[in-house]
Amino acid sequence: MEDASSEVLLVIPNTLKARTDLIHRIQNYLTHKFQVYSGRDTNGREYDTIEEMWHYEGFLKGEDGNDNASRWYDKSHTYWEKEENVEATIDGMLGGFAVLSERDIAASHSFLRNVIACRPLLNTRINEDSSRSCECGAGIGRLTKGLLLPFGFQNCDLVETSPRLVHAAPEYIGEHFEKCTFICKGLQDFNPNPKTYDVIWIQWVIAYLTDWDLVNFLNRMGNALKEGGVIIIKDNTCSNLAFTADKDDCDITRSFQYLRAIILESGLRVLSNDGDDMIHWQDDFPDDIWPVPMIALTM
Repeated sequence: MEDASSEVLLVIPNTLKARTDLIHRIQNYLTHKFQVYSGRDTNGREYDTIEEMWHYEGFLKGEDGNDNASRWYDKSHTYWEKEENVEATIDGMLGGFAVLSERDIAASHSFLRNVIACRPLLNTRINEDSSRSCECGAGIGRLTKGLLLPFGFQNCDLVETSPRLVHAAPEYIGEHFEKCTFICKGLQDFNPNPKTYDVIWIQWVIAYLTDWDLVNFLNRMGNALKEGGVIIIKDNTCSNLAFTADKDDCDITRSFQYLRAIILESGLRVLSNDGDDMIHWQDDFPDDIWPVPMIALTM
């Protein structure tokens, strides 16, 4: 559960120097991986570097990060809060691709089963009364209803920034909604107690966080895991660029290696099984869909 009394922990302090240093480390990481760090936005503007993009957004121009962050998050919050932009349905949650929900959940279930199979402590706790999962960026609870509750978790926290979608979630989840706790908060401010969750599922939401907020968020989620617990990130990635920034709702789709750099900065590590990283790619989406990895993480 959330610790409302404690300050949000920061791995990356909210200073111009800390933000700039982080961007430089990410760009150096990409260089060492022989990856580009250029990108573009949906208005057609091209950026030579990640630093240029964040500078253009106002985050690297001075010690006014809080003001720019408010504008960044307010725009995405406003977008998702409007019914005409996002209906409180599966189709709305998936941007018009409700047809993909069943195969998405099937692949996620298979991946989660494989991850838990190699985590003995976690495997023994799933069906206990105290087992608890967290769906981050939950919307109406599509994954809580379709994945986490059926998997056996007895308690599920849903974290969502839109009051409208939080309000719609209990009716959508149905008879088992009493197992759920609904937390209306942006992930940049979500600060759960240590050792709270067995599994934290983060899907199609990290694009809305700035790089430094994402690093800090992932670190807090790592500290919120019980012993043997895991974090799963499942999200879109770019193929030929380091990033694509959507100007309509303030989100940034990152390349796989860009995301790996942020994970490294957060202090999390990719789980391995018999020497192989526990990363699996969704392989049955249409070709015009972003490549979607599933990544298992722990502290």
